[in-house]
Amino acid sequence: MRSAMKAEWMQSQTSEMDGLWRRGVFQKVLCSSLTPQDRVFTSRFHDKIKQKKGKFEKCKVRLVVQGQHMRLKGEDCVGDYNDAFSPKPVDSRVHTILSLATQQNMYTDQVNISQAFVQGELLPGDSHNGKAHIFAPLGYDKDHLYVYHLFKPLYDTPCAALAWNTTMSVFLAKEGCATVGF
Repeated sequence: MRSAMKAEWMQSQTSEMDGLWRRGVFQKVLCSSLTPQDRVFTSRFHDKIKQKKGKFEKCKVRLVVQGQHMRLKGEDCVGDYNDAFSPKPVDSRVHTILSLATQQNMYTDQVNISQAFVQGELLPGDSHNGKAHIFAPLGYDKDHLYVYHLFKPLYDTPCAALAWNTTMSVFLAKEGCATVGF
């Protein structure tokens, strides 16, 4: 990191990782505890400069798994995930969320869910042999004796959007919107 904004980027990385730890996304495990069948995927920070009205607002960092190395499970059940899915929000679903806010007497001018994908749960079958592991992203943790065991999906895993969709659909059904999924 040779950027003049190094301090802002480091603060954003720390903020992202603190949020993931608070949400119970992963746990450190010793590499020596892994079996030969376990696969460990690489991860990295995805950096973005956020702007508001054309002016710098903040540095945004998101931890992503390099999911392009994952394989779809075949008929022999060998692979890392069962299905990939990318939902696209539509107006009727946004209207439902706003209707719920109105029903609960909440003031809403924007819906922004922080670290949305990690609010979901890993789906059965969406890991390698029931386990998902990642290496720490470059520049975060230099202890090569450990990897991270995932409990929740991270961005860029093939199942992350489906897990989020499932979680949101269950929530909306519980709130009385059984016919609306996300």
